[in-house]
Amino acid sequence: MNCSLIKIDSEFIKDIHLNSNNRLIVKYIANLSKELNIKTVAEFVENEEIFNVVKDCGIDYAQGYYIGKPLEKIIS
Repeated sequence: MNCSLIKIDSEFIKDIHLNSNNRLIVKYIANLSKELNIKTVAEFVENEEIFNVVKDCGIDYAQGYYIGKPLEKIIS
């Protein structure tokens, strides 16, 4: 099985700017992912402060209201 993306759950991201343990976990995930050549995405990036911490941790992509409001997709 090949893994091309690791999505980091909102539980680690939503208070990353306040919680040093979560920040450390996310940094380790980012470092391991880079060693394995796997991209990372952080969920729940809700403001600039969280975005900056996620970026400093080395995460490749971010999603959340700071990036953009979710778009509705109609499946027919």
